[in-house]
Amino acid sequence: MEDPSGTPDESPGDDSTPPPDEEEPPPDEEEPPPKEEPDAGAPDSGTPDSGTPDSGTPDSGTPDSGTPDGGTGNPNGGDNVPPSAKDWRFLGAAEGAPREVLGVTEDEGGNLWVAGGEDGLCLLRPGAATFRCYTMADGLKPWAPWKGKDPAPEKRYLKVTAVTGGPAGTVWVGYEGRPNCESEFYKVPGEYEDPAIYKSGDADRVLLQGDGTLRVVHYDIHSVEHTVPGYGHREKLCSVNRILWDKQRNSLWFASNHGLAWGEPDYEGGTECQDPAIRAANEWVYIYKDAQGNETGRETRQRCKFGVMEHVHPAIAMSDDSTDESHRLAGDVWGVAVRPDGDIWMGTHIRSSRFKIMTNAVGHVGTGAPWNFEMARKQSEEKKYKANRIDLWPDAVAEPQVPTREQRKDDLVSDLVLMPDGTVWFSSFAWGLAKMNDAGQVTAYYLDGVQDRFISSIERDPRDGSLWIGHRWGRGLMRMHAEGSFVSHNSVLGNLSGLPVWDIRTVGSGDTRKVLVAFAAYRDSAGNIVHRGAVGIYTGK
Repeated sequence: MEDPSGTPDESPGDDSTPPPDEEEPPPDEEEPPPKEEPDAGAPDSGTPDSGTPDSGTPDSGTPDSGTPDGGTGNPNGGDNVPPSAKDWRFLGAAEGAPREVLGVTEDEGGNLWVAGGEDGLCLLRPGAATFRCYTMADGLKPWAPWKGKDPAPEKRYLKVTAVTGGPAGTVWVGYEGRPNCESEFYKVPGEYEDPAIYKSGDADRVLLQGDGTLRVVHYDIHSVEHTVPGYGHREKLCSVNRILWDKQRNSLWFASNHGLAWGEPDYEGGTECQDPAIRAANEWVYIYKDAQGNETGRETRQRCKFGVMEHVHPAIAMSDDSTDESHRLAGDVWGVAVRPDGDIWMGTHIRSSRFKIMTNAVGHVGTGAPWNFEMARKQSEEKKYKANRIDLWPDAVAEPQVPTREQRKDDLVSDLVLMPDGTVWFSSFAWGLAKMNDAGQVTAYYLDGVQDRFISSIERDPRDGSLWIGHRWGRGLMRMHAEGSFVSHNSVLGNLSGLPVWDIRTVGSGDTRKVLVAFAAYRDSAGNIVHRGAVGIYTGK
């Protein structure tokens, strides 16, 4: 199995170290990190065997229960969506839903949007009977130009992996980058690097127009040369797993391969971030020096560019022999939630952390809290902040010891949910559920049995505070009404209970709330869809 870890980090490439006449990172800034191992990327829709998964991403074997009934083995897949029943409505091929359902959301105008994988971004308007799916031909843009040039049409790739609703008619859409997009920019000098690979993926702001067309603004999630203290150009985040809109603070959070990024919800294009307060908090001074170390000039630089700031990951050191600390692990981010104070809980394949973007102390960069991305990053990543790197399913050794591969039990976080009392629930692609208190201490584990532990999504129900739990295979959809008490909804789901539940969202509150469920497609070992995905909408108590 592949290792769900990091890649050569921010410093590789021609810009890896400042030129001799420029200042090194400030004294209290850690050196640019050593190389990392490549991320495994998003888990596929397969399933491991019945043994205990190793530290890698779950593999693509076949569930013990076999192919879900109704699979046809053809590329378009079978479609056995059950009839709508009490409290449930199901949307599948008959309603024009995409074959793959990787995310589902509503905007504030009641438009239902689906992340439809290679079928694009699909929309069901209020009162409409069928979906309309949008692709690159309609303006979706899962790539960015490089030095003013777009990739050739045959090199463009569309796979919509995430979607989050905003104001009426507005959604933010995340894409999967092309294979190896995370490390393509950092090839050994002299090798050919393909911009169509490392500029692929990222995200769009999509606005629905009155005539049904789209207006699209692209987020190129990267850091241009010398916008981050101590680093050169960075092109590492390309595949977006989940998107969170913090309406109160007008912020977006992109949970992506390798790290977490921030985005401006109202971004209209161009190089400059628009919010002056955020720009002011993320300025820093670049000092030029001559060969003798004498200061020759200063320049104010800006981290917030192209509507984004990136990235943060609670990385750890890793060794193969307990002595080599030349590698760091910084796996994919899948879990993200906003605390009442505006800080962010994030869960990754390796560690979880509180990103203190709103509450960090004043640091050497910018003006301190709030909004100082660099200071908050340090408090998740630097060695002295090890208490803020939470190992939910503990390795055999803890920091500052450096684990070997055999000593690691990677958390493989798939989602997280923040409760009103400060409790945080984490789900894992491999280990079940973990309950954590606001201080970062794990207090309980659930669903860690052989058949129950493969969980791909969770969501809090605002109607009664219960927890919805979607499995990646085998157990379908559950709901925890009281701690440790689980009720299955599979009896009404029919064949959908055998599909991965990739996303769960709630809309509204009280008696009018809806639970939206994304049932992803089932694929065979060759990657062919043998059972189409579907959307489920629950309106019961």
